[in-house]
Amino acid sequence: MKPTILPGLALTCAIAIAAALLHQLPFPPFTIGDRHPIDALLIAILLGMAARNLLPLHVSLGPGIKYSVKKVLPFAIVLMGAKLDFFDVLRVSAQALWLSVLCVAVALGLTVWLCRRAGVGTKLGILIGIGTAICGGTAIVIAAPTIEAEEKDTAFAIATITLFGVGAIFVFPLLGHALGLTQTEFGIWAGVGIQATPQVMAAGFAYGPQAGEVAVIVKLVRVLLLAPMVVGLGWWHAREKRARQQAHVAQKTPLTQLFPPFVLGFLALAVANTLNLLPDFTLHLEKSAFWEAGDRLIALSDAVTTISGFLIVIAMAGVGCGVHLKSLLGIGLKGLYVGMFAAVVLAAFSLGMLKLTG
Repeated sequence: MKPTILPGLALTCAIAIAAALLHQLPFPPFTIGDRHPIDALLIAILLGMAARNLLPLHVSLGPGIKYSVKKVLPFAIVLMGAKLDFFDVLRVSAQALWLSVLCVAVALGLTVWLCRRAGVGTKLGILIGIGTAICGGTAIVIAAPTIEAEEKDTAFAIATITLFGVGAIFVFPLLGHALGLTQTEFGIWAGVGIQATPQVMAAGFAYGPQAGEVAVIVKLVRVLLLAPMVVGLGWWHAREKRARQQAHVAQKTPLTQLFPPFVLGFLALAVANTLNLLPDFTLHLEKSAFWEAGDRLIALSDAVTTISGFLIVIAMAGVGCGVHLKSLLGIGLKGLYVGMFAAVVLAAFSLGMLKLTG
């Protein structure tokens, strides 16, 4: 009998729902003010790991769990393109743009270099670097299948950047006040120097309303850098695979076949959103037992982004279910040190550049 994906997919969906609910719990560390700094992605991974290592999961769950990672995740990444608008870059200051580009390049480059010196895998270094430099767990989720990273590396990278990102929520405002940063200066620093968007918002608005608004705008620039970064990673990985094939005298595969198709879908949807090709529409509802009568405006890009976000949480539940604790612990403290190094470098370098150009 052909194995079915339904049992395993039902498990990852249940874990994703639980992670989404835990993410909204109204007390620290899940909620600080009106912000939620701990991503549902990390919670889903931890719950999946707990299920994998503490419960006797039946073999019939395997196909569905793999489907969540191998099929649901690429589709979710394509849909994520609907929230990117390349014209938004034009709405932020030139200082924020070039500072973001420079800091992303420095943080990613130094992290990969340290991984090679410390004996940590290059792919893990790329995941930690891109997660730190661009937009936390979202960047890691998109980059991991692009470079064919292992599930344990994905889980470790997300856990690492979340750990230091949550710490930044408390450290950045204290340092900002100690250094006498203005609202605008702190907003730019938080937008460039903190990992994930929820953490940027939490630290920014903790410093002040103007700082929070500036931090969100600057963070948007970093998110938009994700698209060219992923394209570059895709081409780099494709060239590496071709080089290995040639080294083993294997038949040469066209570069276009090695490039992940979902990246092209991601970019296509981003371009469609940028050109306003994703329509908004209005639902005319009659009164029923479930809703009041009235019109409901639906923004297609927002709806697609919401669906994408939940599908990614499902995929991360699958990632967690595929991780053995022994394999994760096998990465050792070196990987954690790399994450700390990346976070400190990004924070210090962005602050230094801000002071030099301010």
